[in-house]
Amino acid sequence: MKLSDFAAVIFDMDGLLIDTETLYCQSWQRAAADCGFVITPHFYERLVGRSRADALQIVLAHFGDSVPMPDFHERVLHYETVCFAEAPIPVKPGAWDMIAAVDAHALPKALATSTHRPAARQRLVRTGLDRHFHITVTGDEVQRPKPAPDIYLTACERLGVSPRDVLAFEDSEPGVQAAHAAGVTVIMVPDFKAPSLEIQACTAHIFPSLTLARNHLCA
Repeated sequence: MKLSDFAAVIFDMDGLLIDTETLYCQSWQRAAADCGFVITPHFYERLVGRSRADALQIVLAHFGDSVPMPDFHERVLHYETVCFAEAPIPVKPGAWDMIAAVDAHALPKALATSTHRPAARQRLVRTGLDRHFHITVTGDEVQRPKPAPDIYLTACERLGVSPRDVLAFEDSEPGVQAAHAAGVTVIMVPDFKAPSLEIQACTAHIFPSLTLARNHLCA
């Protein structure tokens, strides 16, 4: 499988192109501590790649009605704002080289992220990635979040290509499921959690880094 086999490429953002999951995890842990319960890194793995609404439902289902949900959500938003304002947002290793490889093949590319547009725009601008994506589909622009295929189907429509001619890069299980359900070929570069056997079956390849993915696709 080579880049030249495809008509377009779609990238996820958080955890794939930019290293943000640690900041998210810290924010949710601090909010939970304020509200009297504990979110472990192991439990946080269940939230990776989910929309905020889905993640809050997972927390509520696990910890029960004792969680002061409105207060908890407000504190999550507060800590995320603080963390993303104060900490640098590193670009993941190999991200720039992968983008350059896609550009070298003159393939149109889109971003498909569960993050809502204002926050996504801020992170793209801070990292300089905004100049490389003319098409961006965000979580607030689709009816159903990942793992539903809506965001990928919308991205394909805006690109003007069939999903079967598209290659996607994802780091999370819900993201892989969304791309696969849309009929898109997906390469996984796991970030926070190793993929299950079920998720592995949905991918064309799994690489530990974008660098190795690029080397394979451009060999």
